[in-house]
Amino acid sequence: MPRSTSLPWSPFARSFARDVLAELARARILLDRALSQRPHGMAAVADIETLPLADRVAADYRGVPAASTMTEAEIAACIAAGRDPWAEDLHGRPHKRMISAPLAGMSMALRILAQMPTEDDLRRVGKSGALTAISMPSRAERTYLHQEAHDLLTAVSRAAKVRGIAWENPAIRIHGADTDGVRRDHARERTEFESALNRSIARGKPICAVVGFPHDLPGNGYAVADRVFPMPTLSAEMVLELLRATHSVTGEIAEDAVRDRLPNDDKLASLPPPLLEHAFAAETTLEVTERLSRYVERRKPASGPILDDMALPTSLRNDLDSMLADLGAWRTGSLDWSEVSSSLCLSGPPGTGKTLLASALAGSAGIPLVATSYAECQRHGHQGDALRALHDAVEKAMTEAPAVVLIDELDSFMVRGGDSHSARYNVGMVNGLLEQLTRLHEAPGVLLIGATNHPERVDPAILRHGRFDRHHTLREPDQAGIRLILARNLGGGSGCLDLAPHAVRLSGCSGATVAAVARDAKSRARREGATIREDHLDAAIQQMAPDRYGEHVWRIAVHEAGHVVVNWRLTGEIPGKVRITPHGGEVAGAHRPVETLDSAHDRIAALLAGRAAERVLIGSISSGAADDLRQATELAYNMKHVWVLDDEHLLALPPSTGRMLPGTPLGDDLERVLRGEAERAEELVHGAKDLVATLAHDLVEQREVSAEKIKTILERMLGDRRVETTSNSTRPTGSTLG
Repeated sequence: MPRSTSLPWSPFARSFARDVLAELARARILLDRALSQRPHGMAAVADIETLPLADRVAADYRGVPAASTMTEAEIAACIAAGRDPWAEDLHGRPHKRMISAPLAGMSMALRILAQMPTEDDLRRVGKSGALTAISMPSRAERTYLHQEAHDLLTAVSRAAKVRGIAWENPAIRIHGADTDGVRRDHARERTEFESALNRSIARGKPICAVVGFPHDLPGNGYAVADRVFPMPTLSAEMVLELLRATHSVTGEIAEDAVRDRLPNDDKLASLPPPLLEHAFAAETTLEVTERLSRYVERRKPASGPILDDMALPTSLRNDLDSMLADLGAWRTGSLDWSEVSSSLCLSGPPGTGKTLLASALAGSAGIPLVATSYAECQRHGHQGDALRALHDAVEKAMTEAPAVVLIDELDSFMVRGGDSHSARYNVGMVNGLLEQLTRLHEAPGVLLIGATNHPERVDPAILRHGRFDRHHTLREPDQAGIRLILARNLGGGSGCLDLAPHAVRLSGCSGATVAAVARDAKSRARREGATIREDHLDAAIQQMAPDRYGEHVWRIAVHEAGHVVVNWRLTGEIPGKVRITPHGGEVAGAHRPVETLDSAHDRIAALLAGRAAERVLIGSISSGAADDLRQATELAYNMKHVWVLDDEHLLALPPSTGRMLPGTPLGDDLERVLRGEAERAEELVHGAKDLVATLAHDLVEQREVSAEKIKTILERMLGDRRVETTSNSTRPTGSTLG
């Protein structure tokens, strides 16, 4: 829900605003009279004498409130029946709402004039050479203002003339409004706005420049601007003034009763113009307030996930909680947005909950989520259309602030380079995204979440600090997280189920797969007309994540245990966890940002230790080490020919598969490195066969073994000698070995 930016009314602002409303009403009444005299056969218009403001504007009669002769009990009974005795005329003149009331213009007038607390403030706006800038995030509202600007300025001019206030109507220049039904390219819109503004500045006339956000005002505009202020949101006080003008023949309303029924200012600020106008189509003041209250309640966001529904790494959860705390402080006015770290980039394989996390963040904050992606933008057409779609999504988030905006598929905004057509196209897309990230960085109340499956493919300028302040990697949930996902998706029926053994079977599955299992289990129960049972979950798991046979599981466990034990023997590091997944195994460890010659050799040995463990404990090797061999080969090449860690030469060579084939000098050189480390890994496994086997047995039984459990096994096998876990190796997110 947008934060209210309503302002208290000064005596001058309230008084002058009433004069402007009367002028707007007079103009509309004259129009209605003209329409009522249409030739025969055209649609009739109600008798102008029944319009509430007709007599007030004519100034020859003002109705006397019916409540003036009522007792308090009679007034209360009248209000309870939905009538407003203060708005009704004592002498029985018909009470009808104003036909075709210029509500958009009236509400715009009230909101702008709230920023004019004194006569001098108003006079400065209409002074020659003055430039007043108004920031109005909503494009729809800027379009409304464009449509109403002429009538609004005319009304202000007439009201100022009656009071003897020197005033010259300013030129209205609006950036980003749908002025002729044609949606222009964002760059063209900005160019046209800047040109029109420069022409007005050169003429020396007063100007009112309306922009989405202060940073949309061009440099020349900033140079001459006398004042830049945000457009106040609609407030309860403004609604009362509107009701006096549109729903009363006396100029009075049952103010206390109306005020009690009105939503608060924050909720009123969330109402778009069409709903406001629909509410004011009601017959009485009380019916208007009932509609307004009903609309804001119905616009509450549907219940969705919150952060407490997700099992998240501690560091990530802490950052998200910090973002929520800062957002709350900003909403109360105790923290400037420039002090808020408001952006976070999530990376990780598909199905790990990146999109769900953005939704949960919005749910925890009670604010809307605006989601877009590279594919969603591309769906709109050529590059210009795609960039406009991205711009519109960003503007929507900024308009609805506070809000969360999710930009998915960042890896499609790839590293810039090359001169092909596709490379030039990519440059345009990346530059367009960078422009929007800059806007978001400066947008108060917008929390930015980026998501990518392949962070290494993203253009570095996108991921740098200042665009994304925090970076986290999401992996598949651990067993505690799986139990939480199952419980949430199964609903109340999960209370009688033991989810622990099911979580073991689902170990290594993505959060999306776990949620799908829960939905499938519920579907099976519904088809039977029964409450959910263990066998429903068993069948769903077997369908979506079938168990592997015993020999296969044992081989995976031995392979992963070999990685863990050899890496620990060489570096002293214990991984955050090791587990069996539906696609093999996984060791979650820390990424080493800097390699030395020794550390690179140790890492190659650890990569080849899974294959060595299979050979030593099972007597044969399998295809499961394919990725290990790829990583080890890449690391060996980098060690010798990219990082040049052996210091034999200073020539860095780009990789070439042809030059690395067996029998070539380069291939034979890398083969010697790999063979040497494979032999070292096999020796280490031979020396710790019992340790590898024990860890493998635990892994087969539990499917997931934590760092603490690994420490316990090591201490038990080493005669209770204390084993230290290095501080950087127990992170639940990071690179994967194995």
